[in-house]
Amino acid sequence: MDIREDMELTLAVDRLAFGGKGVARVEGLVVFVDGGLPGATVKARVTRMKKGFAEAVALETLTPSPQAATPECPHFGVCGGCVWQDLEYEAQLFWKREQVVETLARLGGLADVAVAQTVASPRVYAYRNKMEFAFAGRLHLGLHERHRPGRVLDIGECRLMEPWAGEALGFIRETCAQTGLAAYDARTSKGVWRHLVLRHSEDTGARLVHCITGPARGAGDAAHALGEAVLARFPEVTGFVHSVRRAPTAVALGERQVMALGQDYLEERFGTARLSVSADAFAQTNTQAAALLYGVAAKAAGSDPAGAVADLYCGCGGIALSLAPQFETVYGFEADKRAVADATRSAELSGIGNAVFKTMDAAKGLEELSGIAPAVAVLDPPRNGVAPEMIAALLSAAPRKVVYVSCNPATLARDLKALGELYAVTQVTPVDLFPHTAHIEAVAELVLR
Repeated sequence: MDIREDMELTLAVDRLAFGGKGVARVEGLVVFVDGGLPGATVKARVTRMKKGFAEAVALETLTPSPQAATPECPHFGVCGGCVWQDLEYEAQLFWKREQVVETLARLGGLADVAVAQTVASPRVYAYRNKMEFAFAGRLHLGLHERHRPGRVLDIGECRLMEPWAGEALGFIRETCAQTGLAAYDARTSKGVWRHLVLRHSEDTGARLVHCITGPARGAGDAAHALGEAVLARFPEVTGFVHSVRRAPTAVALGERQVMALGQDYLEERFGTARLSVSADAFAQTNTQAAALLYGVAAKAAGSDPAGAVADLYCGCGGIALSLAPQFETVYGFEADKRAVADATRSAELSGIGNAVFKTMDAAKGLEELSGIAPAVAVLDPPRNGVAPEMIAALLSAAPRKVVYVSCNPATLARDLKALGELYAVTQVTPVDLFPHTAHIEAVAELVLR
């Protein structure tokens, strides 16, 4: 069969690929099907031909998957925030483990590593303590569309967060539109509104609204007026922060905080750790599942009352503070000074006195501890994984155990392969922090050979 772009095919989907798409085959050609679930037969349109595979999007389900579920969100299918609300949760957990197993074997040569069953999230809806929304045009505010990621869909509600988020979103969209100011356009560097970040604390009930604008004239006055309106409309919102971002990349991070009304941070409890979370801080977005993740990491790290542990990408201190009771000293290193300030304040909130946090590159931080020789090193890097310098520093320091917390199985497999020179991987445990999405968190335990 001569398969071409825009051709419609009837496809039998047999599994899910890493990234969330279904996998089907036509005369030996692998077809990745957006919207295809395992066990389903779908009519699909080919959207792209590549060497050795094709990509398609499901147009109609002819035979439903036995694992199909009814989505709860009215935006599902159009919104790009979720891909698996139509798949039973137990099946989501199964396929996430399968994808970790396959990725470790294919990219890391780790076919024999023990991979535990995926740890389930205690909640599968309303589990997020933070959501990032984008502005576009004059004036949309919501999430990017699933099949047209360049477009922003106005969201009336998001089932991944508590209902207040939808109410705040609608109010802020209308208030910003009334200013007559357009959203920021990265192509022209003009416009004002860029991103809106909503946070809430499960521990205290406090809520924080963070508005990120471009540096355009008038942005400060407009954001200040918006903040006053939000605080007047929503008494539960304890703080409003306005930040500016000049870089054209569409990332919901401010480069400079301009002003804050009320409290510019939240306090949250993740297991035994009480964290101070500022507007731009990295903190796990699923509070209850993060406590389980930290528990898995703590079990992997073990205990050494006379030893030290190094948390090499410590963020605002969640993992480091969870490990503090098990070691004499915990050292946390983070390149972002704002995160280190959060971590230091978090240690005070948690009543922990044996944690030391420094603003420093992770590899240099480990080198600085050469005289201390930490017994355990913990890694929780961003999606692109660990830099070669960090791998070299770990191999040089050779702590007896490494605990690697990963949000990307592909870079996890790559880095575990590199560390295999000195370390054996004893177990990998997937933890589901992101139900209904294809994102996978995993904790790997490595011991010195």
